[in-house]
Amino acid sequence: MEISCSQDIASEGCFSLGMLAEFYCTLEEVGPWFYPRLFWKCGMIGQVLYLEAEAAGLRGTGIGCYFDDPMHDLLGLKGTLYQDLYHFTVGGAVEDKRLATMPAYSHELIQRYNRGC
Repeated sequence: MEISCSQDIASEGCFSLGMLAEFYCTLEEVGPWFYPRLFWKCGMIGQVLYLEAEAAGLRGTGIGCYFDDPMHDLLGLKGTLYQDLYHFTVGGAVEDKRLATMPAYSHELIQRYNRGC
């Protein structure tokens, strides 16, 4: 949990994970332009995790705040051969009262309401 900035979502779900990439050698072989593509690949894996969690009746979310150095220490990683790029967690849904959930195309309903219709 501490690695994920002490966020409850990282410790109270079914599982939480960090996504690692072969970092140094990949960038040496392919070039620095590939750096954003590593994150893109993590995003693709995250999308699959979202869909699979939903299919299992659960929810998933990316964890935007995490400490990569403690993660590397936990795994015994040294140097930049591998890099921790993204974290994700899956668990039961928790309603967040700070957020509003609206049906699809709700902007049309809001426009009608503002016009008095």
